[in-house]
Amino acid sequence: MIKKLYNQLLSSDKEIAQYVKGITGIMPVNLKLYNQVFKHRSKYNEPKDNNERLELLGDAILDSIVCEFLYRKYPYKEEGFITELRSKIVNRKSLNEVGERLGLVEKLKFNRKGMTDISRDLGGNTFEALVGAVYLDAGFDKTKRFIQKRVLQGLIDVDELETTNSDYKSRIFHYIQKEGKTIEFKVMEEKARNRRAYFIISLEINGKSVATGEGYSKKTAEQNAAMNAIKLLGLDDKVEA
Repeated sequence: MIKKLYNQLLSSDKEIAQYVKGITGIMPVNLKLYNQVFKHRSKYNEPKDNNERLELLGDAILDSIVCEFLYRKYPYKEEGFITELRSKIVNRKSLNEVGERLGLVEKLKFNRKGMTDISRDLGGNTFEALVGAVYLDAGFDKTKRFIQKRVLQGLIDVDELETTNSDYKSRIFHYIQKEGKTIEFKVMEEKARNRRAYFIISLEINGKSVATGEGYSKKTAEQNAAMNAIKLLGLDDKVEA
């Protein structure tokens, strides 16, 4: 308790302590963890200094909490339903929006030069790092409370996601095959990002590339390529949901 009061009122990092308390409802104890949340590898190269390890941990913790939340919210739904809805909640687009709404990128310290290829994911990545820091500092139960109340019941409309069809692959397959054309997904590049495999995939229609997608798994990259193709080809109102 004394440490928390000191962090809130007297610490040289009291601004970050108050900020974290404001968005999580938890007064930090170990401020070093939260300072690390906002240090990107583009500016802090050493793993012990940047937020990559926290991001990896937060990703796993978040996945577990979301899965449990859906398991309890939908007691009669099958595994496939829970898996699909979980992927909608923890995908890059959704987490990036959460990170942006929490103002995390505004606090992030990073080198803006050469950041065009990953800047769109800064919000989601930083949010995962924050989850990792909260877990290490406050424990699983408080982290779960933060995610469930602040995020799943506040920033993300789970009920709306439930009715949203984000299976872009199935939608474009249905349309293209109806048109008598061929469709194929090709891996253009596989590289390491944040010490994880990262894929860039091209969607080809009749042998011609029309869109690309990226992600930490081939499935995610293919879904993103299909989503981009639907938008680029103006098929939003033609593809059945």
